Amino acid sequence: MAKKLLMQKVNISSNLCAKLCFPLERYGYKLLEILNNENRWHSKIVCNILGKDSTQYVSTTYAKRSDYLRLLETTTYLTCNNKLSPRIARIYPNDITAVCCYVGEFLSHYILNNSANLSPSIASVCDYLKDLNLINLGYKKFVIPTIVKEAFYLEDAVACDFVFLPKTKTALPHLAKSNIEFNYGCGIEDPHIWNFRILQNKDRSQALTTDFDYFTENVNYFWEMGYFYATLRWFKKSHFSLGHEAEKVLLSLLQKEGLKSEFMFWLGALSGYCGYKDSLRSFLTADEIVQPELKEQYKMLRFLDEKVSCLARELCKTKK
Repeated sequence: MAKKLLMQKVNISSNLCAKLCFPLERYGYKLLEILNNENRWHSKIVCNILGKDSTQYVSTTYAKRSDYLRLLETTTYLTCNNKLSPRIARIYPNDITAVCCYVGEFLSHYILNNSANLSPSIASVCDYLKDLNLINLGYKKFVIPTIVKEAFYLEDAVACDFVFLPKTKTALPHLAKSNIEFNYGCGIEDPHIWNFRILQNKDRSQALTTDFDYFTENVNYFWEMGYFYATLRWFKKSHFSLGHEAEKVLLSLLQKEGLKSEFMFWLGALSGYCGYKDSLRSFLTADEIVQPELKEQYKMLRFLDEKVSCLARELCKTKK
């Protein structure tokens, strides 16, 4: 058993060095585990590490210096605005690496271990996003999210006759030309369930993100909620009951928020599905969708296409 664990450590270290390398031992750290998915190792490596003082830290090593500098800039910006963010303990500019104090437990792990706190945990994510969104909050003209716009032209890239999201593709440009304004402020363009952590302070659950690769000053809070809602499907896949309950909690927070908020929520949900290009290409190139998982995603995308386009048309009518 000990030999097997040792081999796993060696394999992890070998894979780590093959992609991005932060010399942990040179600075007195010990690798505990790699936290991000291997498919992102070409751009960054996030590791749970142990310091000389036996304190846990998280190191993030970037491929691009611009991404490293953006992390430093964003965390400083949030701290200056009294918003919760990871505290940087040390920086290693020559290695394009920042080491932060270990903070919180992954949201998904926390929910599994504390199912009774599911509702306040989900609500705390929304509270966190809403708090961030207050920074530079103001009305701006509607802009079609880039992630959705790219999906509109996916059929051109694979040279097929299938029109992807036909109703939304027609409705959103009309809304963009209508001069209807929405609230936009600071936030993250990738509010995925895997990107959140939970801090338990006394009797209070407090959420935060440690992933600021897609931090922006132009995002709508309800769009973020919708995107987050869409990503709950990955949690629901292995923990159906808890995932379904989490979805219900989010939908309950949307009630009585108005047409604009409802539209942005479902547009965010659509955006959460549009991020997976491989699945979308499968829809476009398949003669018949037979895989159960793809079939379910396609069914949801058809629902979202109808829902978003219907709400967009209603908004355009209110402007007349």
